Amino acid sequence: MPKVHNANTKLFMRCRTAIMYDKRPRYALLLLLVLVLFYNSTHVLRPPRKTPVREAPPTLSPTTAESFIEGSSPYTPGKLEGDMMKVSTTREDFRYDVQFVDECDLYHNPNRTDFYQPYHDMIESLDQYAAAVKGFQTSVKDLRDVPPEEQEALCESMNNLLWKQGSNGKNIFETKSLSLTRGGYVEPLLPPMRHPKFCEEPYNHDHLLDIEYLVHDFGAICRHLTKHPKARTVFFDLGASLEYHGGVENPALSLLELYQQFGVTFDHYYAFEYTPLPPDRVYEKIPEWLLPSYHWFNVPVDAEPSKKNNPWTALLSKLKEDDFVVVKLDIDTPQVEIPLIHQLLQEKYSSVVDQLYFEHHVRIKHLYRAWTRTAWGTLQDSLDLFTRLRKTGIAAHSWV
Repeated sequence: MPKVHNANTKLFMRCRTAIMYDKRPRYALLLLLVLVLFYNSTHVLRPPRKTPVREAPPTLSPTTAESFIEGSSPYTPGKLEGDMMKVSTTREDFRYDVQFVDECDLYHNPNRTDFYQPYHDMIESLDQYAAAVKGFQTSVKDLRDVPPEEQEALCESMNNLLWKQGSNGKNIFETKSLSLTRGGYVEPLLPPMRHPKFCEEPYNHDHLLDIEYLVHDFGAICRHLTKHPKARTVFFDLGASLEYHGGVENPALSLLELYQQFGVTFDHYYAFEYTPLPPDRVYEKIPEWLLPSYHWFNVPVDAEPSKKNNPWTALLSKLKEDDFVVVKLDIDTPQVEIPLIHQLLQEKYSSVVDQLYFEHHVRIKHLYRAWTRTAWGTLQDSLDLFTRLRKTGIAAHSWV
């Protein structure tokens, strides 16, 4: 039981003593009622929180989302994602804003044939895909420099990573297993918004920061950049801490190395970080290959569009649709993150952003310890939000 104010504690003890020892039944019954009311008001069955649960601005329902999104693009969810969305409409706990919902239970019941086997099939496909990605090699340093006569063969070799035959003799992904956005194929939206292996019992926290569940359509990216050789390549890192989770390699650097492996070299890397750091320490942490494009902003981002520290107003608004733009948003402050994300739903920004990585903190059971004080919204809120982002054309991924 959590600690309460001293006066309330004294009342609790007096009521309990009176009920145990007082011989007047009516008086004892009255005190029992007081004790029950007191207990319900102070004994918190859920983790305490200091911030409101609901998102701000208010969450849009699926029926009103389309009216909010400017310039919606076609979006086709994968079969497993589509089945999840259907089930979510019948799961009241997906909308709980008080308790932390068990986001993995659907995958553990063999009787749920619509999820149990497809979930395990997806894990196998992701393992095969990760192996194919690691084995991909090219001497191309920048896709924008590829001669016209070599472009199609290179892009097709990247595209084949999604559909090539795996070691099990089957295609890595079935056509309908992945979701399709304006920017190409992406992984399906599935709780726990992490690598599916995170839900394996006993819960596998080795995959808490594993980004190998992210699916990138490098064939589509290749065709975009070879078609627009003058396009600028820009990476926004909002929450760019250089010291990550007690010495673990920053997943953002792993993501950059992945893009670099496929010939995407970023002209500009805008890193915003609230925590003050000495310049020499920052310089020491930046990989040498990243130095030419690295811009360090040791200031907090601001969600107010009129403010200088709003990255969309200050920088994103200066870019064009032909540019290749990647955004990673993970500042663990929902009061700032949610308004920034909702601003990206506007066509003037969604038409510019190609890839988005966002860690949306919501009330799910197996990330409770990490998110208890920063969880705004429900699991359903998260599924709806990422769907709306993808419908604008952004290849939106849940980040770690």
